[in-house]
Amino acid sequence: MPFQPPKIPACERCRIRKVKCDGNPPKCTGCTRSNSACIIVDVGTQERFSRDSIHQLERRLEHLESITHQLPGEATRDNPTTPGLSRHGSSHFVGDGSGLGLLRQISMDANTASLSHARLHEGITSTPYTIETVAAHMLPSLELANTLVERHFNHMHLHHPLLARFLVEEMLQRVYGKSLLPASSEDYYRLFMIFAISSVTMFRRGEIQEHPYGYFRAAQQYAPEVSIIGSISAIQNLLLIARFAMYYHIDCSIWDIARLCMRQCVELGLHRRPASSLPPVEEQIRRNVFWDCYIHDRYSSGILGRPFAIAEDDIETLLPIDADEEDLVNSTAASLDEVDMDSFTKPNKASVFRFVVELRRLTTRVSNAFFSSSDQRSMSRTMADAGRVKLDLDRFLVEMQLIRDAAPVFYDPKSLYQRPQWYDFMVEKDRLTLIRGALARLPKDNFHPPRWMLRTYLQSAVNVIELYTSMFAKGHITWTRSYLQILFTTGLAIIYSLSLLRPNEARPGFDTESDFGRELRALMSASELMQRFVSEMPDAGQFVQVFDVLVKQYTGTRARPSRNATPPIAVDNTAPQESNLHVGQGPRVHKAAVFDVVNAPEEHGVDLTNNSALPTYEWGQTYSHNQDYGIDFDFDLDDPQNYFSFTGDNNNLLGQMAAGVGEYAWAIPPSEALWSDYGMFRGQ
Repeated sequence: MPFQPPKIPACERCRIRKVKCDGNPPKCTGCTRSNSACIIVDVGTQERFSRDSIHQLERRLEHLESITHQLPGEATRDNPTTPGLSRHGSSHFVGDGSGLGLLRQISMDANTASLSHARLHEGITSTPYTIETVAAHMLPSLELANTLVERHFNHMHLHHPLLARFLVEEMLQRVYGKSLLPASSEDYYRLFMIFAISSVTMFRRGEIQEHPYGYFRAAQQYAPEVSIIGSISAIQNLLLIARFAMYYHIDCSIWDIARLCMRQCVELGLHRRPASSLPPVEEQIRRNVFWDCYIHDRYSSGILGRPFAIAEDDIETLLPIDADEEDLVNSTAASLDEVDMDSFTKPNKASVFRFVVELRRLTTRVSNAFFSSSDQRSMSRTMADAGRVKLDLDRFLVEMQLIRDAAPVFYDPKSLYQRPQWYDFMVEKDRLTLIRGALARLPKDNFHPPRWMLRTYLQSAVNVIELYTSMFAKGHITWTRSYLQILFTTGLAIIYSLSLLRPNEARPGFDTESDFGRELRALMSASELMQRFVSEMPDAGQFVQVFDVLVKQYTGTRARPSRNATPPIAVDNTAPQESNLHVGQGPRVHKAAVFDVVNAPEEHGVDLTNNSALPTYEWGQTYSHNQDYGIDFDFDLDDPQNYFSFTGDNNNLLGQMAAGVGEYAWAIPPSEALWSDYGMFRGQ
């Protein structure tokens, strides 16, 4: 059918003057008479668009549709719809890994269609944030440059060891004229990107005044002369962009960058062992680059439900060895295989990266086991199949716990990536994905999921939010696109679980003092956290507003606060230890937490010096080897109106939001259907 553009709201001028706007392109009558620009302001993000530019895009789309209608059509076949295609023919692949099969049920339980426009409009009042324009910075002072470089290698380098420190120090000397060799464009580009990445947390804490985006703008001035194809250096240059894009919108697809990096890794043979011996530090860099590409690919593809860029069976290269760069530089070994590992201190900076890679490899196996099927409706529905799902779930949970227990223990943590709470958070969010996958693979047939699994799923979701909230309150962790995605989908998981565990209690008017008070407080904390995210990521406004409306509608929290409700999150960036955030019952503290009493303040009256007072997870309680593993699924057949089914419309609002926030987290342009129902959240 021919293109029919949606109705465009009144322009800013007419809305301020409270006069009717006829909406005529390229300018409405009022703006034409006053000879002023006809500007449309997006209610959600406060972004400004000219009516003429919108009109030009509509005409372009209409022209393209007319061309497609003139092309000879093909005979319609009765083949089933390809899972990778939406009803609009989009090529976006939204598979089971995105969680749509599980989360689409929430739209029916939350009953979003019945919400009044008045309440929705109340929930999404215009955000005061706008897209910030920052000019390119000049080179900072050498003192500040050294501080930023030191910050990079003591923090971000632990998680993403892209560049060798000795190479960066040589680069710093060249750029600041302390070397006889001239600095290249790549030197300036890399140094500015390091400044941009390492200054994010410092800027957000108020320690420096220079906005990180200014350093990124400065780096982009040298980008045309920097290679991004055909070498390890090119891959490193791309990965620097991908990392910064997790903090700020830069108009590029992080997922595309990850795919491009992995393709180059394959072309360069980084996924295989080197054909000849290399110096230990050089081979370590090769491994670091490949596995960092691997992490980006696995994480982004898993969230988006897209195929991995490389199969596990095709990977031959080993993990980076557990040794600091300084030790490898001074090593006399001919290759990494000959390095004497017993002579190195452990844990070290490489230990963090090894933990991340090992955890990501496990979640890849989880994805292949639970999310690989393109059409789970064809899955057999016997109790034997349910038993196999439970056995796989138990096996993966045991492996995940082993990885957590083997995580490095730093008795004097200097970075987020050395804190035990961060390891708990990383494992818990992947544990949540694992349980979601098991729920999705269970036989459906209008049965409830087993209640013990729903309780475990709910407990894991609450732990994820509490762990992040606690670290955020103490100033240990900042906000990124991926953290927004984690909080959003975790919040939906709480709503989903409550709707099935206690459908009568998990409705509007549900009090925080009830049995699910802790879960409700976690839901409120997630909403408050995401509201804070919008200050630095205004393009996240739509997702944050919709989530906030869902929390208000589903729990009625704002209308009737309880004395136990979560107080506003107030973090003093300059003194994070003074934060007083209540997050309810705390998750399990790792064995190293007792050594973190200086950097982590006492919380909720828990004495961290007393092991007996430490709160615990329910890992061991639910998945102990001594527990009865009987298949007691508790289907609750006496409540037929609450039968659970995964069937439903793929394009309902929450399904779109779950997919859209995943694509947002990795800067993927969402499908054209994403905001088709968003008008209801805008009171239209």
